Amino acid sequence: MQGFGRDPVNEAQWRALDAIGTSWSPPQPSDWLLAIDDTDNLDSRGTGFLARQLGLRLAEAGLAEVKAITRHQLLVDPRIPYTSHNSSACLVLQSIVDRKTIFDYTCRYLLDESAEGSDAGTVLVQRADLPEDVQAFGYAAKQQVLEQADAWKLVEQRPMDMAGLTGTHGGVIGALAAVGLNASGRDGRFLWLKQLRSLSGKQWTVGALEQATGVTVQSTQGPDISITADDHIDLGEWPRAIFLHGQATLLVENINETNFNGWRSASKDYIRQF
Repeated sequence: MQGFGRDPVNEAQWRALDAIGTSWSPPQPSDWLLAIDDTDNLDSRGTGFLARQLGLRLAEAGLAEVKAITRHQLLVDPRIPYTSHNSSACLVLQSIVDRKTIFDYTCRYLLDESAEGSDAGTVLVQRADLPEDVQAFGYAAKQQVLEQADAWKLVEQRPMDMAGLTGTHGGVIGALAAVGLNASGRDGRFLWLKQLRSLSGKQWTVGALEQATGVTVQSTQGPDISITADDHIDLGEWPRAIFLHGQATLLVENINETNFNGWRSASKDYIRQF
């Protein structure tokens, strides 16, 4: 069995998403970005789990085609209420039934599923309608303390939906930051990308892996390092793509060992900086 980690609930969730989700393709103006933040507490499952579960439910209900889910790290500061890491999640939807249905469904979902003591918020916007100053807001949220008023000011009079749903509603800040950071195409790592995690624990050629998942393979030393389609990759047990130059990018390290000469997906500690 391919490795999904030791949590059978997570494993079932990933497998179900792989079965019903849409294959990765580069960002399109027609994509919809649906972000959530501050849905958990110290005893509950995290926002990443709820984001994957939301994507699965939307797909199973025939309301949306989900093609990726990304995680975005925000500022860690004692002045900011957060559970453990202060990260938010963004679902990339290739198509939706309609804007109101998706937003209303998400709001009901978060009201039902967010943990006690959470401050959940959500944002929905089509990529083509997302203004550049929301990207700037996202990067500001990685560096400074922002207020809800800053988020609401950006959303007013624009074709975007935003709601605070539990507690103080502070999650609107992280949710708005997440859509901005995802739209930049150069921030965060993928919480779900069709097939990538199910292929873990095996060796693949670069060409076969790119064809199966849509990822771009790149050396941790930079894009100028040559990697050919026939090169072999050991995916290990924790392969995660990052969002780089608008592409789902799998970073790899060169390995020269007695039993293996090729590439290995970058370590968990290395990827967690993204």
